[in-house]
Amino acid sequence: MPKITADTVAEHIARQEAAVIAAASRLFAERGVSQVSLATIASEVGLARNSLYRYFPDKGHILAAWFRAELAPLQEASTAIATSDRPADERLESWLLLHLEYLTAPEHQAMMSAATEMSTVTDDVRADIAEGHRDLYATLGSIVVDLLGGANPPRDGRVVTMLVTGLLRSAADLVVAGGADADVVRDELVRTARAAVA
Repeated sequence: MPKITADTVAEHIARQEAAVIAAASRLFAERGVSQVSLATIASEVGLARNSLYRYFPDKGHILAAWFRAELAPLQEASTAIATSDRPADERLESWLLLHLEYLTAPEHQAMMSAATEMSTVTDDVRADIAEGHRDLYATLGSIVVDLLGGANPPRDGRVVTMLVTGLLRSAADLVVAGGADADVVRDELVRTARAAVA
């Protein structure tokens, strides 16, 4: 039985999982997913390879756990924005700027690079990542519905939400590629999204 390094087994497991995710994310960013083996990750954390399987069955599950850990504070901030008492157009702007900053951050770029390099992500890992995205888009969706309320003729909030997220992704691509001034992109993103829901 491995030595428990925390007050409870659950706390020990949480610490070990966090250590594995931190080591894997750093190694994936430095070397690429295909160049990092589970044995390398285990060694980095100070585990035997077979001990690593107690926490994660494969690299795809590590990637999903990394995604969830990165997404948790973003989801919390998104929910706070969506449920605040501020006017809906201000909430839309805050939500967009929060997500633009997140999408253009180096940590997110490393995670996306790792995700696209994974050729054998299982269906349950894909579903886990997709659920995280749906939860984020739901916070935007509630803002969009508030902005569209009373539109005549009625508009489809789901469609408008997905169009706004497309604008957001395009804006992030522009910033990451360096194809435009980041301040200009930010301002145009907000202006165009507001026009889409006007």
